[in-house]
Amino acid sequence: METDELLEALDSKLARLSQTGEIEPERIRPVTIMTRERRQLVDLEKELQSVLDTIKYDERIPPLLTRLADIHLREANYSRAIILYEMTLGLDSDQVEAWISMGLGYYMVGEPKDAISCFGSALAIEPENTTALVYLAMAQLEKGELEDCNRNLDAALHINSNMPRALLGKGKYFRAKGELELAVTWLKRTFHTDSVFLPALMELGSIYQILKQYDNAIDVLTKALSIDSEQPYALSTIGDIYFEKNDMETAIYYYDKAVSIKFDDPELWIKKGDVHRNRKSYQQASHAYQKAINADPEHVESWVRNGSVMLLMNDEKTALEYLNTALALAPNNADVAHQRGLIYYSLERYEEALADFDLAFSVDPANPMHLYYRALMLEILDRNLEAKRTWVVAQKLFEEIGDASKAAECKARIKRIS
Repeated sequence: METDELLEALDSKLARLSQTGEIEPERIRPVTIMTRERRQLVDLEKELQSVLDTIKYDERIPPLLTRLADIHLREANYSRAIILYEMTLGLDSDQVEAWISMGLGYYMVGEPKDAISCFGSALAIEPENTTALVYLAMAQLEKGELEDCNRNLDAALHINSNMPRALLGKGKYFRAKGELELAVTWLKRTFHTDSVFLPALMELGSIYQILKQYDNAIDVLTKALSIDSEQPYALSTIGDIYFEKNDMETAIYYYDKAVSIKFDDPELWIKKGDVHRNRKSYQQASHAYQKAINADPEHVESWVRNGSVMLLMNDEKTALEYLNTALALAPNNADVAHQRGLIYYSLERYEEALADFDLAFSVDPANPMHLYYRALMLEILDRNLEAKRTWVVAQKLFEEIGDASKAAECKARIKRIS
């Protein structure tokens, strides 16, 4: 296909497939069924990629790449979207919306530092761009930079006092500070401007769930679903509510609906697995946890969960393999090290268990349970002097946190060794 023909075909296909309006993170989701036209766009994109080096300075290329990137971002194909944004910005760095969208892509994959850099680039071009200010604040919130977050939200509201996403941001800011009633007040303010602002409804429903105002939460989330019936996080939060109410049948119904829409989110699969685990349907739980691993092979908690359910199925060897992978992914994770230590303990591999409890305590010295099991291993290994010293420290830590029962047990063990 000639260059002009290719670019015209791409432009025509993008015109039919591209969605208008702002890319909203709440509406980003993977494609479940690839249409014929979408497959044709894939072929055109491959053809463009093969000739891009020879035509990249054509003025039509940057906007085409940006529109292609936008489609990938909406479809939750974050890595491809980010690559395309980087390519188009390398050719034309003044595209403010492309900087914002690339930042959103980084934010969605849990890279707030890179997101902050992108939003900063957008603001360097347009200092009063409220969308960039708000998303910058959200990335800062993700990093725990609460003061910077609040300052940028205030800057956005100074420019536009009725901006729903900035008001939503204030609600999230106060939620992060633990001031839930203030968060509710700010979220309700969004409805004066936009009575059906989907992300504010979802956030409000989530806070009502935390406050255990379940009826209010379900009312708000049902309203959210009337706006977007395939909103996976509204569905999953309703599932959470029924899980807390011990209505497992209804919880699994909502989790099933959520994962059928957002099948690339390991956290949703974990929620589904947890319901099956609660019902002692361990094989089904393992299947859900495996889906979480498939969705994100580097998601540590998915490996841990599957390892824990393998223990319940008395498959210690497989459980150990899962925990080994989890610890390889997160070598300084105290909880993973502790859980692997427990497996080694059950396998009577006491030296290896001791090493894991040592690692766990070195990372998380405030948790006396690491020392409790360290002392047990030392006793089994006949290293009684070390065990006694460990029991003494463990006793003090249990006393500090108010666990009288465990402190008494430590004291009894010290006497027995003495």
